[in-house]
Amino acid sequence: MKAFRDAIGRFKSVKINLLDGQKKGEIIFRRIFFVAAIYGVIALLGMLFIDKPKYEEYIKEVNEIEAFEVIEEKEEWVDGDRVTEKVDGSFEVVPAEVFRSQSLQNIEDFVLKEYPGSRIDRDYLNKLELYCSEDTLRVVIGISVAETSMGRNTNRDSNFWGYFKGGNRQYDPSREEMAKVICEGIAKSYMNIGKNNRVTSIYTGNDSPITWTKNFNWAISQM
Repeated sequence: MKAFRDAIGRFKSVKINLLDGQKKGEIIFRRIFFVAAIYGVIALLGMLFIDKPKYEEYIKEVNEIEAFEVIEEKEEWVDGDRVTEKVDGSFEVVPAEVFRSQSLQNIEDFVLKEYPGSRIDRDYLNKLELYCSEDTLRVVIGISVAETSMGRNTNRDSNFWGYFKGGNRQYDPSREEMAKVICEGIAKSYMNIGKNNRVTSIYTGNDSPITWTKNFNWAISQM
């Protein structure tokens, strides 16, 4: 500790004059400080003046961009298709099928392309899709197969399900009404049809439930 205090005392006794001292270390310090100061001034002047033309050019470009009227593409949906009007006036159409889920596409393919004699056309299917969830739609289509072979085995115009609202055996409304009624009715009470024997028996009235269930489950498997 004594040696440390002696070293501190000697350091305090040293007098350093950085401004006009003539010692070698003082002279070297002033020279380094002078060079550093000159470099700093040059750098500052460079930032202020040398790049000024580039800065002014940048400001000019920004102003021109802001003044330029931006022309954007216009997008709208038409019957499920996405129609985009391009800047050059041309149109790009992406079919609705692209945006449908694969499972919904499977249902549509079964109804419109794969099942022979189907009387559920594109327009009627659109109405069913409007009122049915995807799961309900699958059950509704399955029932139509088991009941009337998707309308093939009935002369009714809309009621392909043997679904008699209010007990009316002649029930055959517009397709719009039928789509709404069948989707709501099946969703409310018959989503377990084909799986639950009691539910199936209630719907079919015990009319060949084994064959009915076999046909229903086959249709479901195709979708």
